[in-house]
Amino acid sequence: MPRRSTVRTLLAVPALGVAAVAVLSPVAANAGTPAAPVTAPETAVRAAVSASPAVAGVPAGDYAVTDVRVAGSDPAWAAAALEPTAAGAGTLDPATAVLQRVGGTWQVVDLGTAQVGCDLVTPVVRDELALLC
Repeated sequence: MPRRSTVRTLLAVPALGVAAVAVLSPVAANAGTPAAPVTAPETAVRAAVSASPAVAGVPAGDYAVTDVRVAGSDPAWAAAALEPTAAGAGTLDPATAVLQRVGGTWQVVDLGTAQVGCDLVTPVVRDELALLC
């Protein structure tokens, strides 16, 4: 997630049964409001992004995987936002990850700060994932 770079990578993480994903759950925006329930695809997408070699050099506490979206027209595609935390502020830019589910496994197929996933998905999926192309 370095500044102004786009990294293309593939990573396989099992879609279900990932043990250490509880720490990746989103935090409620307001402490008095309970967080929305996290679905299995969201949990698997977060785990795949966090385990990606593209973020291997970035301390896990420097960013949060947020805003996981799965395309309704083709649920084999997903996207997620990588947002700098207080620890990563000033050194990291927000980034987007695009993932594809192949054989029940989510794979990060594009990760970066601009034009992410634009040449990989159909226009309908691009709109559903809110990709900026």
